[in-house]
Amino acid sequence: MNLFKKQSLTGKNILITGATGMLGRAFSEALSTEPVKEVFAFSHAELDVTDRANVLRLERIQPDVIIHCAADVNAERCEIEPERCRAIQVDGTANIIELAVQTGAQIFYPQSFLIFDGQELPITEKTNPQPLSVYGQCKLEAEKLILQNLPQALIVRMAGFFGGEENDKNFVGLLTRKIAQLLSEGVSTYQVGDRIWQPTWTLDLARNSILLLNENKSGLYSMSSQGEASFYDVAVACVEDLGLTNLIRIEKVSAHRVARNEKARRPDRAILENKRMIEESLDRQRPWRIALSEYLARPYFKTLFERYR
Repeated sequence: MNLFKKQSLTGKNILITGATGMLGRAFSEALSTEPVKEVFAFSHAELDVTDRANVLRLERIQPDVIIHCAADVNAERCEIEPERCRAIQVDGTANIIELAVQTGAQIFYPQSFLIFDGQELPITEKTNPQPLSVYGQCKLEAEKLILQNLPQALIVRMAGFFGGEENDKNFVGLLTRKIAQLLSEGVSTYQVGDRIWQPTWTLDLARNSILLLNENKSGLYSMSSQGEASFYDVAVACVEDLGLTNLIRIEKVSAHRVARNEKARRPDRAILENKRMIEESLDRQRPWRIALSEYLARPYFKTLFERYR
């Protein structure tokens, strides 16, 4: 049974910004089986969203939907370079809004859970955002701009995610590459903090978001995998799935110890509830452990660790 209905995207032009990033790649993969007219997937090198003139030139392709994934997702860098962060997240989004207004396109905007401080849990569509970092502040400002100018936009507030294999810049990608390095150096232990999150595969996020677009949805949604885990839990799961338990041991350390080395503040625990999707029978998210295992079974990881199998 196919849980993902194909409806409103049929025959439409889809524009993806930030197409080689973690989410952009997932949307390109998920859309490859959709009956759309054409997908225009632009990397940062091909489309700098801060360049208003270049963005507006895309009017020629007449996009019906703009999946706006372009962003600087490095929260640490954003804290150090706030003007750069604002230029990309806020000014770049303003340019995309202008393009959408000119072409009548619907904007899909993937939002970060880092617009919340984690004090009110679970986080739902009605939770008041309270960003702790420059990254979160700019992402929230971009969201407000979209809602002010395009009331039919679709904004999905997503849990922390993994995906993109070699382009995975988040925890799972960084962890697996670090483990490969440690094993090559003969190191057999690695310390990981116990901050709580909801590890969610970008491909699951993209497929579920496409379902919302196919159902002509708009407004705010929360989207996360089923369950929650500490970074330590995820690291242990990665080692198990990759068959490395006899080669490296993951040691748990306090999240507060890790936070001392971070410039961007993050909530110690941030749990989203897919309240609106559940109410509308549109929640297709899976348990995080199942999705992680499927992700780690991809060829990239087999190649990364083949010498240790």
